[in-house]
Amino acid sequence: MEQNNELKEKIIIRKAKYDDIETIVDINIKDWKKVYKGIIDDEILDNLDKNKKIEKMRKHYNTENIIVAEKNKNILGYCRYNDNAVYKNSNIDSEIIAIYVDYDNLGNGVGRKLVEYVMTDLKNKRKNKMIIWCLEKNKNARRFYEKMGGKLINDEKYFEKEGKKYKEVGYVFDIKKLYSEL
Repeated sequence: MEQNNELKEKIIIRKAKYDDIETIVDINIKDWKKVYKGIIDDEILDNLDKNKKIEKMRKHYNTENIIVAEKNKNILGYCRYNDNAVYKNSNIDSEIIAIYVDYDNLGNGVGRKLVEYVMTDLKNKRKNKMIIWCLEKNKNARRFYEKMGGKLINDEKYFEKEGKKYKEVGYVFDIKKLYSEL
């Protein structure tokens, strides 16, 4: 009996290459248009500028950790994170800045693998706690962060885009505690 090739191929997490930037931006734009529909104004979603996003991602590439999830040489998602974050009056010392999984691959374990990779890297760097912010109305992301062990904090902040403000909520992950559970 032949085994399905797709089942044999595993998701690989690796550092992003400069040549990955356009694919990363494509995933970002696709996800924004699908996931944030009804959360962020349609006018903003309809006018996302790929070239501006590529330029911005190139800057991030030189200053942040960026990883991708890849299967069969196709990028399925990415994550940007900072291992030197400073968060007011706490021992939060790292942050997942952005995590996006190609909309067509949601629910296939890609996001989990990205978060696990980040937590392993942060644990190896002797980090204590990590935060991730998401839009308050993004219920799917919130469920995912809670399932991964994130604890909702009382602080809030706002994301501003095109002069509009959107409320965010933060989830804190105890890296040392959670890592032993992964």
